[in-house]
Amino acid sequence: MEKITMTVSEVLYAMRAVGIQCNQRIISDGIASGAYPFGRVVNTGVTGRRTLQIFRVDFYAWLDSKTPKKTDLQILQKSS
Repeated sequence: MEKITMTVSEVLYAMRAVGIQCNQRIISDGIASGAYPFGRVVNTGVTGRRTLQIFRVDFYAWLDSKTPKKTDLQILQKSS
């Protein structure tokens, strides 16, 4: 059975694998601000450290919507 949630490190790896430049702080800030809709802040400690809950299905749906499809690439190649 696959996990429902994922870690920031897993998100970071997947985003970098498709060419999205990011780091853990960018991901955390994006989730906290609502720019990344695939997670939520569960808790913020006294030092400002955040505990995040990142939902795997939501993340991969978001990632899929942000990466070019094969047909998109074919259209770009024809227009060049």
